[in-house]
Amino acid sequence: MRRVPAILIVLFLALPLLFAALLTVGISTWALDRGFYVGLIDDERLYQIPDAVSSATWWVIQVPGLSLPSSLKAAREVLTPAYLRSQAVRAIGQLFDFLDGKRPFDLSLDLTPVKTALLGDPGKRFARILAEELPVGGAASGFVVSPGRFPTSRPAAISVDRAAAIIQAGLPTFVKKIPDTARLSDDPGYHSVATPGGMWQVFPALTALVIADLVLLFLAAGCLVAAVFIGGATRYERLQWAGWPLLVPAVGTFLVGLFITLSFFSGWVRWGVENAGLGSFGFDRSFIAALLNASQRAMTRIGVGFIVTGAVAAGISLGLLGWSWSIAPEDRRGAHA
Repeated sequence: MRRVPAILIVLFLALPLLFAALLTVGISTWALDRGFYVGLIDDERLYQIPDAVSSATWWVIQVPGLSLPSSLKAAREVLTPAYLRSQAVRAIGQLFDFLDGKRPFDLSLDLTPVKTALLGDPGKRFARILAEELPVGGAASGFVVSPGRFPTSRPAAISVDRAAAIIQAGLPTFVKKIPDTARLSDDPGYHSVATPGGMWQVFPALTALVIADLVLLFLAAGCLVAAVFIGGATRYERLQWAGWPLLVPAVGTFLVGLFITLSFFSGWVRWGVENAGLGSFGFDRSFIAALLNASQRAMTRIGVGFIVTGAVAAGISLGLLGWSWSIAPEDRRGAHA
């Protein structure tokens, strides 16, 4: 009868807690790793401004005062892939500083390189391309560059060459309205998220996740030890009670990682990206290839985290079972701890 409560403890306490603990350990290997996310966005092909883009996503790559869609080609001259990548890395750093309790949540962009580019040779090319791309219309008197605002159309009476010259001459006026740094908190509708205080300062996000791992492992180990000593009367039985309940969640965690890792190579992720219609928004094949590469790297890293966690736990469980099997059959009944 002593095995009944041991089985109940294993089924309803030890197994769920062990599986939750192993999954949390697997997640902690990548979830709050700053380098993991920086590595995913490292490919500059991800930052190529497309030929067309929806107005819902235009805010991500816009320069204040530029209108959609005539400014897309011109914007490439000042919003280079290298610049956009640097700002993405900057944003990740700011987010992790918030998670570490070092600063409030207030993402910002450094616009100084954009202003410098507009006043240099890229600005000349920008002015020419913008003049070529502007739709024809409007009055000649309204074709002016004001602080923070470019013309949205080119009057028929003004040639492309003349329009380019006017835009280029007005670039110093335009950049006066652009701040050196654009912050999320500058938006009137933004509600600031303060730096977490109290225990967060002592236990930031990464530390809290590690503590959660340890707490789950401690609770799971406690339940397992209780089942071991309730269900087993000899060393052999106790090692069996310890090994098998650990092996089940270990194999489950390993299979989760294997599924995540192999799911990309099975084709459905590739099929999803390639059939998302990105080409209709102007994204070329190099962007799609970079997105696929980033997806593969992400799924591989995530899957490996679970695989390693499951493999280590399975190794421990097999070690316990191997120890029990090493006990001679004639000694198993009397091999008391």
